[in-house]
Amino acid sequence: MSSATPLSRSDIAVLIGVYATFALDVYSTLNSSPQTTELFAGDREETLMHWVLIGDAVAVGGGAVAALVSGKIWPLVAALAVAVGMHYTYRHAVGRGTDTPAPAGGS
Repeated sequence: MSSATPLSRSDIAVLIGVYATFALDVYSTLNSSPQTTELFAGDREETLMHWVLIGDAVAVGGGAVAALVSGKIWPLVAALAVAVGMHYTYRHAVGRGTDTPAPAGGS
């Protein structure tokens, strides 16, 4: 592997897209949707956020491995960006779910 060959802007864009998609797929695999998290946060916040933290670790770990193998930082940058954004999204959903009163009718 030669790290002397610079990547084109197109190559960088592809790497960012691939590893951002990878990170999003991790969350799809390991977590329910933010909407579901919001709905069940009052009863299951600890469990829901446990799996978000695992998603964070798997996404960032995958980006780190890809960065090491490729010799380029971009896979890690993309995975970190998605992990931070998704973590915030799930944390926001928990906040809404625990601050929002239960809907009328008990459902």
